[in-house]
Amino acid sequence: MALENQTEVYKSLEQEQLEEARANALNDLNARVLFTNLADKVDDKVLRDMGQTVFKWYETDENSRSDWKVKFEQCIELASQVVEKKTFPWPDASNVKYPLLTIAAMQFAARAYQSLIPGNDVVKTRVIGLDPEGVKREAAHRIEKYMSYQVLEEIPDWEDSMDRLLVVLPIVGNAYKKEYFNGETVMSDLVLPNNLVVNYFAKSLESAARKTHILYYYDNEIFEKVQSGEFLDLEYGEDDVSDAHPSVEDKAHGITPPTVDEDTPKRFLECHCSWDMVGDGYKEPYIITIHESSQQVARIVARYDMDGIRRDEKGKLLKIVPVEYFTNYRFIPDPNSGVYGMSFGTILGPINAAADTLINQVIDAGTLHNLQAGFVAKGLRVPHGNLPLRPGELRSVNSVGGKLSDSIHMLQTKEPSGVLLNLLGMLVESGQQVSATSSMLTGESPGQNQPFKTTDEILKQGLQVYASIFMRIHRSLKKEFKQIFRLNRLYLPEEKYFAVLDPIGPEDQIASIKRNDFRDDTFDVIPASDPSKDSDTETITDMNLVFQLMQAGTVNPQVASKRLLDARKIEGIEELMTLPPPQPNFDQQIEMKKNELKEQEIKLANE
Repeated sequence: MALENQTEVYKSLEQEQLEEARANALNDLNARVLFTNLADKVDDKVLRDMGQTVFKWYETDENSRSDWKVKFEQCIELASQVVEKKTFPWPDASNVKYPLLTIAAMQFAARAYQSLIPGNDVVKTRVIGLDPEGVKREAAHRIEKYMSYQVLEEIPDWEDSMDRLLVVLPIVGNAYKKEYFNGETVMSDLVLPNNLVVNYFAKSLESAARKTHILYYYDNEIFEKVQSGEFLDLEYGEDDVSDAHPSVEDKAHGITPPTVDEDTPKRFLECHCSWDMVGDGYKEPYIITIHESSQQVARIVARYDMDGIRRDEKGKLLKIVPVEYFTNYRFIPDPNSGVYGMSFGTILGPINAAADTLINQVIDAGTLHNLQAGFVAKGLRVPHGNLPLRPGELRSVNSVGGKLSDSIHMLQTKEPSGVLLNLLGMLVESGQQVSATSSMLTGESPGQNQPFKTTDEILKQGLQVYASIFMRIHRSLKKEFKQIFRLNRLYLPEEKYFAVLDPIGPEDQIASIKRNDFRDDTFDVIPASDPSKDSDTETITDMNLVFQLMQAGTVNPQVASKRLLDARKIEGIEELMTLPPPQPNFDQQIEMKKNELKEQEIKLANE
């Protein structure tokens, strides 16, 4: 039955019949969670209308962020140091790109990576509520060990995707991670912002009415999905990949489109949205995947869990809580959007462009001054054009009379202006202040006579730019870990053994985790990183203070020593901290000798 017909039927029902129909729909909601693909349960006409509607949603959201896409492409071009062929003020004029954004992105990624992924202990937990017997703490410890092992070893390319994310963030402003279960293992994929289409004016990623993930599948992958029942068996036809058609800007840059052949992947739109599947006026959360060119629906799957269906005491449906698959990582919040972020690219773009212009003007001025140009009288019998002279060379010409200088006029040029150089230095310095990439922060020496305390304070103040950004990434990483926690609760085996990354001893190399450990809601999963620490220097300074307290006898020396070694990233800590048994002092040795003599005397007496 078509959805619009279902709606009319529901409207014509009496109140008692309507309640019964809704109860049946509620039962269907529970069952739909178990379906791999609901599309084969829906009428063909409804599927056609659904495919067209999803495509219109996608176009609407794509158009809402058209200005953002222009900025996105400009930032990528600026960071990639794309050089265009110039024809003004003359062919092949200077076209230097100052790497202000590139340096800022590399510096940020280098610091953020070490801060957010400090070592093998990536995940931490907090126990909520009382735990007098320590049962929760033991389970939390198992969760910490397993999830740290999971993200570093089990989830494919998790660390590599985090590395790429930290490079992308300062350039374009935001990126996404997508957490899901692929039938075998938990996945956490990096999704670039141009491949996840969300309405620019949405208040947040979680509250957006819909979000569309652009996916590419090869024919073999489509065949496998059809065979497994994940996709409908349809004739998707030849794909018109829009990315294969370059824009006007691409043509100007000399970018040629990729060749479209039988191995070109087909483009699909995976829309995370809501749809009234039963016609009762309430839209349930679903994931609807369509083939873009044909607008055919390939898959429909529920976007909620059974425990997300909320009822009242009488069983009446109150709401359905959708499952969020994406985690939004933002660099700097955009005042005009709750989803997209600002970046060093958007902030430094105008400064970088002005610096490029000044550099090229200085080089062009030097070129004009060094390679002079001018005018030659027609009566002078000498070949015209580019006639460079070698040092010490004298060249004969046929002159009609008079001075040779009367027939040749050289343009008056000046050396590059010092004002332009000063202005260029001011712009570069301003860009470094914005991006916190001053000379000391990039590794240059401040001088021999500057005290360490002064240098340390300058570094701390310079890194304040990164402090709030690290906090945002830390919060997003916490959300990602919570989504992985949820997937473990749903799909982890009843008991699983895994390798401990930092075993204390041989007996601690293999540990086990149970699914029941993830069913308890009294754990708060958080990243192990400390966003309040802007640098290793600050961490080591704090640990030196702890070490001084250890010498005063007010803290545990074993714990303090381990944390100090961790802060300095020393390898083989457990082996270093395995101390030999203490040797007896002189008095103890004398006492031991006396005991040995007594034992010998007793032995002789017994014989």
